[in-house]
Amino acid sequence: MMTSHRDPVLAGAIGEARLLLAYAAENGIALDPALVATIVGAQLSGDPASADDVDAQARFWLAFAAVARAVHPVSADSIAATMTRHERRGFAAGLLDRLLGNKPTSHAERSIYRFSLLSFVVLVCLLATQMYWVIGARLEAQSGQLIGQAEALSGQMLNLRKARLADDAPEVLQLEAAGEQLDLELAIRVDALDRWNDVWQALLPGIRRDHDDAAAASPFTTLRKARLEAGLAKECIELYLLPLLYGLLGSCLHVLRSLSAGIERRTHVPSRLYQVRIYTGGLAGLVVGWFGLGGEAAGSLASLTPFALAFLAGYSVEVLFAFMDRLVAVFAGRRDAAGSEAGPRR
Repeated sequence: MMTSHRDPVLAGAIGEARLLLAYAAENGIALDPALVATIVGAQLSGDPASADDVDAQARFWLAFAAVARAVHPVSADSIAATMTRHERRGFAAGLLDRLLGNKPTSHAERSIYRFSLLSFVVLVCLLATQMYWVIGARLEAQSGQLIGQAEALSGQMLNLRKARLADDAPEVLQLEAAGEQLDLELAIRVDALDRWNDVWQALLPGIRRDHDDAAAASPFTTLRKARLEAGLAKECIELYLLPLLYGLLGSCLHVLRSLSAGIERRTHVPSRLYQVRIYTGGLAGLVVGWFGLGGEAAGSLASLTPFALAFLAGYSVEVLFAFMDRLVAVFAGRRDAAGSEAGPRR
């Protein structure tokens, strides 16, 4: 007589089959009564969990497979992730318990909370960076206009001096008054650009400009230097940081949409693929910024800004990857064709 022993895999499958039966009954999915009886009998008797009962195991596995097909794409893992609640764990969980009370949550609820928090952080960083970039762009544009006015005023003053007009001539006095007003505007823009540059230079202290040397120079020269620094920083933000943040925001939106749809249909399963999706979305937005697809795109994409394209690339990484795969395939096909033509002929 053989000794019975319990198979942990089979015992776990019986528990999963019970979850699938409960889901089918809750949603009115019709099942063969014989299948239901087989699974319920395996749960109640415990004998089918014996590794020695081959016939009972075979009936159970066949019934389990039939029920799984009937409720697909819902699975036991997705039901457990969306319905089974557990106590919070970790330091952050302790803080949440103190603020919100000790409330058990499911894995799906915790995923929604984590990715919602991540989306909020990305959105705040994006808005702060976008506002900072817009302010710098406006200041740079206004400074360029003032520099042009200063150069034009300097040329007019030089022409008056060549004409040898008296110092109290109306034309000279008018240009001097305009020059004083322009110097005031230049000083204001210098201060504003210096404050704007101080923000990003604080992150890179090794390239901070000496303000003592800047104060000794004329406002016109100082403004040109500050505008050059601001232009370089603005371009870096425009080409790298903002596309990355827009790509991250697009991927966060995609993950939240997928999570909500999976929870609603009870198909959500614990997976680290959501985190990978966030990373690939950020990289996709960065790639779009590198290639500058906004200015050279054809068709309907021509009206989209690079930031909008970075957001779309983050939201739909698969489209970008499919485009890159086709591009690589085209170049690979041309290389193979060139190699075959250059081969030896008989």
